[in-house]
Amino acid sequence: MNSRERILTALAHREPDRVPISFGDPGFSGIFDHGPHGYRALCAHLGVDGYEEPFSLKDDCGVVFNSDPRLTERLRGDLRLLLPGSSYQLVELPDGSVVDEWGLVRHPSEAGYWDLREDESPLRDVQTMDEVHAYGHWPSRKDPAISAGVRMQALALHEAGYSVWAIPSWAQDIFHNYAYTRGFSRWLMDIYENPSFYHAYTEFILQMDIEYLEAFLAHISDLVDVVLLGEDLGAQHTPFMNPNMYREFCKPYHAQWTEAVRRLAPNAAIAMHSCGNVFPLIPDFIEIGVSILNPVQPKARMMEPWRLKKEFGKDLTFLGGFDTQDLLPHGSPAEVREGARELIDTYGPGGGFIFCPSHQIQADVPPENVVAMYDAAYEYGWYPLGRQRATAEAR
Repeated sequence: MNSRERILTALAHREPDRVPISFGDPGFSGIFDHGPHGYRALCAHLGVDGYEEPFSLKDDCGVVFNSDPRLTERLRGDLRLLLPGSSYQLVELPDGSVVDEWGLVRHPSEAGYWDLREDESPLRDVQTMDEVHAYGHWPSRKDPAISAGVRMQALALHEAGYSVWAIPSWAQDIFHNYAYTRGFSRWLMDIYENPSFYHAYTEFILQMDIEYLEAFLAHISDLVDVVLLGEDLGAQHTPFMNPNMYREFCKPYHAQWTEAVRRLAPNAAIAMHSCGNVFPLIPDFIEIGVSILNPVQPKARMMEPWRLKKEFGKDLTFLGGFDTQDLLPHGSPAEVREGARELIDTYGPGGGFIFCPSHQIQADVPPENVVAMYDAAYEYGWYPLGRQRATAEAR
């Protein structure tokens, strides 16, 4: 099987030749370019030299966007992402911060992320939609760069045997965009204190998202395999809100978003990214058409792999699942290998699983552990699952 066939088979809840793998894909399995380890240490460990100077987006986080293809090949990565373009040029401030397309000031942190400060949220004090409309920093949905070259890129991915995962930049978010511009606490407080404004502003953001999706997906509607919805709705122990609140204040807008994707790319699956415990919300995700869940954070309450596979394995493909909070940065290579094997044993049967860490590979992860994780995923991921295990253990 090629990578696209492997992934589409897994998404159809059938067993491919082996479990598909994601490495170096920003948003799913990217790796940071910072000390003490990170991208450069991994390249050195694997003998990859002469690589391009790694770059990351200054308004996002420190994950490498131009990971060397030799790394992806060595670690058997099957995914390839299709990203839109942008003509917007970040405004760099004297203190090293940048102003992005939304007018948000993003501050560099030692951990590699570009942090937002709630007291700088540009719309934190607005009270009316007239003030919202008067704001002068809304991102363009008519920028020709959004779709420039994307069809050729998608065709090239298919020709090379890869599936097309469309990542629609900021339009993958509704409530992140609300929280970024209004402040995280104000987003949640508006639900209680100003619900009429909350609904009006959420609808405004949703319509911008849909306009962007139309611009991005129009030229690749027949080629897209997966489109990403990128909200975060969970903390370590609980969702941000109970299921009834989600159904009233968030789900209707997510449903309109997924309906727009099905209209624009009828054959595409919809992936949902949400860190933390979203277990109580998963039936609602499934109901609105989500069929892939990422990053399935295993240390979050109620997000254990066995529980998710048992409860939702017939409806969802799980993308992620390997513990990045404890095992990957702090375990020994032998413990990491065993963790990869256990994860495949749990999620792998019957398909419906794409192996990758449960978020980006942070800079505190030793390169030996990165290699141990991916080598074990490759060795233990062949179907039928038990047969390759015996071969690997005999080495």
